[in-house]
Amino acid sequence: MNIDHANALRILSDLIAIPTVNPMGHPYHGDHPVERDALNYIQNLFSPYEIDTRRSQCSPIHESLILTVPGECNEAITLLESHVDTVPAEDWLARAFQPRLDGHRVFGRGACDDKGCLTAMILAMLAILESGRKPPLQVVLLAAGDEELNQLGIKEFVSANPPLARAIVGEPTQCLPVLQHKGTIRWDIVITGRSAHSAQPELGIDAIQGAWHVCQALKEYQTKLRAQHHSPFMTGPTLSVTAIRGGRTRNAIADDCVLSVDFRIIPGMHPSQARDTLAAHLELLRRDDSTPLGRLGVGIHHREPQIATPALQTAPEDPFSQIVLKECREFLNRPELEFIAAPYCTDAAWVSDRCPTLVLGPGSIAQAHAVDEWIDLDEVVQCAKLYQRIVMTQP
Repeated sequence: MNIDHANALRILSDLIAIPTVNPMGHPYHGDHPVERDALNYIQNLFSPYEIDTRRSQCSPIHESLILTVPGECNEAITLLESHVDTVPAEDWLARAFQPRLDGHRVFGRGACDDKGCLTAMILAMLAILESGRKPPLQVVLLAAGDEELNQLGIKEFVSANPPLARAIVGEPTQCLPVLQHKGTIRWDIVITGRSAHSAQPELGIDAIQGAWHVCQALKEYQTKLRAQHHSPFMTGPTLSVTAIRGGRTRNAIADDCVLSVDFRIIPGMHPSQARDTLAAHLELLRRDDSTPLGRLGVGIHHREPQIATPALQTAPEDPFSQIVLKECREFLNRPELEFIAAPYCTDAAWVSDRCPTLVLGPGSIAQAHAVDEWIDLDEVVQCAKLYQRIVMTQP
């Protein structure tokens, strides 16, 4: 199959038209895994070729597809990975799964994140198979499930200890090579107090006021972290409260309040250690009668993390990093191009401790998760050719 606009548009449009919405922790009422219909479609594209294909069920509602193309050496793997699931699209549901072409832009949920990358990887693999040339290393295309919530697809894949030699993870980077990105820890902090009639608030302990002081403490702690941890490629760590839930009735002091925390760490910080150190800091404030938290008398409890993803850190001097940079510079005709970093996290974080791993794909993160998400078809075609060149290079 040729890597051209017609094939890219057909495959990308077909994938967009197959909803693969991750329920994101909400109840799921489907009768089969979220990704299955899309994986059936992808597997059918490769059915004319005699290659190994298998499914990996990473949870009761999520599964991945693993396609393997033999190489000159089958003792080591070049991994191409892209996820199949998307975020929901309730705010534009009527048109989200009706792919639309406007000029060079293809619109639809998942167009940018991550079905544009997936389309480019599919095209690259099909072109290699069609050419009859064996890549230097065995190539595995992982169409992964459940990236958007728990990253279960990639974690299930690496748990089998495949002999990974190098990896490209597809995410929208505008075809620029990302060798560092932040890690993510998400969990709930529960602030507990004591309920009382709102006519006599002094008889209670206000958990909502305690939550306000915790938010202030997190802001101050972020400033401290940024003074301690630096990266030449990205901004420092961030701590964000993304949701607040508290109070039982309008005329009573709240006896609990829950803060949902999103903690972005940079390379050099360990997820569990970073969270534990923060928890210890808040506990010291709570026990100190000279602080607002200490005087208020609230309790602070940390729930188990919803996710704890390490940061991506691949050395720029690694031979594979240099291969990718060279190919990007030459193919994109941008000799000034350099490595970049990203503030978000990806499945690459679960691979980079095993082999040099970079994030590279068409599209911009500015369109990901957005209403009327889109991707430039020119970039999809361009990146498919770039993937093919990288895969065919000698290690």
